[in-house]
Amino acid sequence: MPNICIHGHFYQPPREDPWTGVIHPQPSALPFSDWNQRITAECYRANGRAAILDGNANVTARINTYKYISFNFGPTLLRWMKVQAPDVLEDLIHADKASIERLGHGNAIAQAYHHSILPLANSRDKETEILWGRADFKHRFGREPAGMWLPETAVDTDTLEELVRQGIQFVILAPRQAKAIRAPTDHEWKAVHVDSLETGRPYTINLPSGAQIAAFFYAPEPAQGVAFDGWLNNGEDMAHRLSGSEGPLVHFATDGESYGHHHRHGEMALAYCIRSLVEHQGIEMTNYAAVLAQGTPVYEAQINEESSWSCSHGVGRWSRNCGCVIDPQRAGQQEWRFQLRNAMNDLRDELAEFYVQRMSQHGEEPWSFRNRYIYHLLSQEDGTPHPHDPLPGGRSDQSDIHTLLELQRHALMMFTSCGWFFDDPGGLEPVQIMRYAHRAIRLHEKLGGRSLETFFVERIAEMNSPDLQLNSGRSIYDNQVKSIEKLRG
Repeated sequence: MPNICIHGHFYQPPREDPWTGVIHPQPSALPFSDWNQRITAECYRANGRAAILDGNANVTARINTYKYISFNFGPTLLRWMKVQAPDVLEDLIHADKASIERLGHGNAIAQAYHHSILPLANSRDKETEILWGRADFKHRFGREPAGMWLPETAVDTDTLEELVRQGIQFVILAPRQAKAIRAPTDHEWKAVHVDSLETGRPYTINLPSGAQIAAFFYAPEPAQGVAFDGWLNNGEDMAHRLSGSEGPLVHFATDGESYGHHHRHGEMALAYCIRSLVEHQGIEMTNYAAVLAQGTPVYEAQINEESSWSCSHGVGRWSRNCGCVIDPQRAGQQEWRFQLRNAMNDLRDELAEFYVQRMSQHGEEPWSFRNRYIYHLLSQEDGTPHPHDPLPGGRSDQSDIHTLLELQRHALMMFTSCGWFFDDPGGLEPVQIMRYAHRAIRLHEKLGGRSLETFFVERIAEMNSPDLQLNSGRSIYDNQVKSIEKLRG
């Protein structure tokens, strides 16, 4: 029988008002005040105490599913959870410790901090996103992460090199992201595709620098089954499907929200599946770090550069009119993605030039200082000093430096991937990342920089929002983005 590893990627984009840090009521989430609250109830909290029912629908046991599955949580979601759902965060920490006791390695892995598409980020932002993700993970779970979830599993060689530089040992990728493999006895590479790739083993990716990183390409059938084909309708059937698979390792990854949010009571099906596998069939529920501890993978793999799990065109969904849509009737209408990406890139570069100039005047190395800003955020969250906090207090220029770092934080947040994922530039997610851009523009002005508002709006002016009947990006900016500032007075 195979060892089985189920990975859940649990994530929600940040929804806080950039000016107040408060999430405004979201009527579409009713009866809850906002989507974070709703999904926490339906999925995150539910998985920490998933019910096992008998034939009369009586609860006979409860399982913390996080004890048995590999998982990652978005750092910005965990930051929200620390205040709004601390019991759920405790379930995660307890589960990770329990998995270490059981397997010698924890179920939790890290995630790049703001869920930006790393192959589309410049080298400085790659470094910061990975470093902040590592630091947040260590702060929450009390240990260094062995693996890191790449947002949308989007990958390129430069991203893998940066992961290795920061001590990350493995990543999880979709099967279509494998380009070719080579067995230890072979000299030639063998091209692979989704149906021909053997997913039941880890692979070594040799990098141009001479470094190595392991990759787990997940099995497509169970991932498709859980997400779209009804496997969560019956947890016992799901267990039989998994235990009947061939190979020493069966593993797959899906959005963690499948278990209770996307599929009602999906957490109960997962719990029943786990109990059936572990108690009835004696199968080991493992995690990726435990598998990797058995030895360096002997099979090699090459990746498809700039590929992801949710765009068949690579990373086009977050940068161009590639054809990926939610509504098929919107196919070919996503030119706004290219316009918004270019606008964000141009704004980032303008803000970066100003930031470097001003931070250097304060006698600090700008990008190293930004990297350490995560420790200030964690210090603020806990109310206790962190030894690496770059702003411990007492500096005469503290206010200006803090504003500069907040400018950069918002410049990172404006690349949150969800802003490009859906079909309408006037939707909740694109508007949210434009609000981060707007906040960065205002912080730049507060520090004496020239106004960049016209500069930015000119670059998004041609975007159209048919859902909101707003005929230009300028209208979206004035009516959906800038209006938040007006509410602040």
